[in-house]
Parts: sequence; structure tokens; C-alpha cells
Amino acid sequence: MSLSRMRHALTAALVASALVTLTGCGSDDDGPRTSAAEATSSAETADAATGESAGASDDAAADAVEEDDDASTLEFLKAAGIGDGLVNDLGEVGDANGYGMDADTATTLDQRRLFATTQIGTCRNVASGHRSWDGVQNSDVGGGASEEQAAAMADFLRGDFCPHVKPLKEAPLPKQTLDGPEEDAKGGRGLGSTVAWWDARYQRVTWSEACARQTGQPMGEPLAYRIAKGVVVCADIPPAKSLKKHLISVDVVFAAPVPADRADEVVLSLLPADATTIGRSDGVNPDWSPLEGACLSNDFNSATMEKVTTGLEKDPEPAAHAVYYSDGATDDGAVGPYTGKVKQAVLATGTDEPGFDGDHSC
Repeated sequence: MSLSRMRHALTAALVASALVTLTGCGSDDDGPRTSAAEATSSAETADAATGESAGASDDAAADAVEEDDDASTLEFLKAAGIGDGLVNDLGEVGDANGYGMDADTATTLDQRRLFATTQIGTCRNVASGHRSWDGVQNSDVGGGASEEQAAAMADFLRGDFCPHVKPLKEAPLPKQTLDGPEEDAKGGRGLGSTVAWWDARYQRVTWSEACARQTGQPMGEPLAYRIAKGVVVCADIPPAKSLKKHLISVDVVFAAPVPADRADEVVLSLLPADATTIGRSDGVNPDWSPLEGACLSNDFNSATMEKVTTGLEKDPEPAAHAVYYSDGATDDGAVGPYTGKVKQAVLATGTDEPGFDGDHSC
């Protein structure tokens, strides 16, 4: 599974809040987003288990989450310098080219604001060199747009929308003492640990310099840590309050590709001490991807990992996984083949399950 799709899938599953999903196609899925289907499923499960009173409580909680999401969307757009005028211009181009709800229904302002957050990510990813305009168009065609529709959207983004998008503003690097323990209170050593633990353990570095080109735009506040010579961990503070500033998905980026056993060593150093490798599977890019690429999926077992993620995930597992890329990962999958060397490893909690076709997706 690719970096951005993995990060968003994991975060959305844990946030369980509401998203209006724009049909057709889109480019990068950056900025605040949530999942209406998952929120509905969670509410229905709670109703069945605890009755109407629990359902009422869930409704109230969902309303509060939706209000928080609306506020975070507006804050995100404001920080990017995008007002409702450009949001509506983008929405009209999207509606006219199949990026909206359906051919006969115009998107609402709220829906257009959400769509604008994804395209702000597209603009920034192209500006950083993480993606190209050809790649963006090819991705949209792979997602269902015609070549003409994808070209129209890319032309508008490139000429009218992206020039107004401000670069991501990073917070100043904090002062650190780096006297923290090797393990957190639950036995975690990075994955699933709090930002406070990371700040006491590893030196922060500038995210835009260390990560932007390799990993693409973050969902929340970006973070970067130098954990060894030539090795940086890239992450972002999850916007979900339920995660309490725990990092449940990170990118390990090497200055130059390293042998897989070196990648294993670094990845295992970020997992609990009882973690062991239990399986490896070749991964391929999805059929719709415009890229020809492959990756290596690695599964790890750790009883402590279940303890670390208890209270953060609905169904915590004694597991973690890492996907290795020899070049890099995008929304469209791996960039190039897997060669046995690793430039980027996407590390996350839980098991990397194969798709319906039995293949692991890059």
C-alpha cells in the first residue's frame, strides 16, 4: 500500500468521523479528511450493542467531530491562502469534469472545501518535486477520469489554483534535552509512542528539507527526527484527538538506498523489543496505477504492540508491518521496481492484509 493511501486509511479508520467522498477521481488525498461510511458503521455497531441511549450518545459525539472537522478544514484552507472564491472556482471545474457527486448534482460549498484541501496537497507535492503534473493527470485517468477531464483539472490547478497556494508553514524546531528512556511506559520504542516520547529521544530536524520530496504532504503538523546517521523518520501529528498525539504510522527515509537487512535493523529498533519478523510478501502496484513498480511487505509479531495501541485503535493487534520501497512511494504506488535495497520504509501498526486478488498493494 502506498504511503499516502496507507496513512489516510489508518487515520480515517481511527478517527471514524465524517467525510463527503467525491466520486470520479481526485489527485492527492492531503489535508483533513474523514470517512462517512466508517462513521456510520461504527454508530450502527454501537447501537446494536448498547441500545438507543448509546446511539444518542454516538450521534452527539459524531456531531461534535463533524464540527471539529469543519473548523479544521477552514483553518487548513486559511493557512494555505485559499478563500471560498477559489474553492468555488475549483468546484465548478470539478463538477464539469466528473470530480463531483454526479453529473446532475452540483457539489455544496462544504464538499468543495474538502476537495480543495486535497488539491492543495497536490499543488504542494508538485512544488516539492514529490509528484509531476504528468503523474497527477495519469493518476486521475487511472482513477476513472477521461484524458480530457484530467487535463482540464490539471490545467486549472497549474494555472489558476496552485499559484495562490502558500507553502506549508512549519513550527520552529523545539529545544530538546534528549534524555528520554529507550522505551515508553507501555514498552513502545517509537511506533505508537507519543510525540513527547519522540521529542525526548531523537533530534528533530526540518521536515520540509528532510521529508517533503520523499514522502509528500502530511495530514497534520509535520515532524521529522534524525534517528541515526543517514536515517530520518518522517511523520505528522494525527489530527484525531483519539490518538492523543501518538504516532501510529511513520516513514523511515534513508539518505541512500540500503540493504534490506539494514532496513530491518532500523525498523525493528522502532518496534517493541519482542518484535520478530514473521513474513514477507512481494507487493505490486494496483492495476489502475500509471506507474510500473513493486515493493516488499514485511509483517512483524509483537505481543507488546497490542498493549501499546490499546486505547488508540478499535481492535488493537499484536502486530505491525513495514512496506519497503527501493525508490519511493506515491498515491499511485511504488516508483520503480523493488531491487532488494530500501530507500523508504512505511511503518504502521497492524497487519498488512492482501487485497481481494491476494496481492499486497504498494
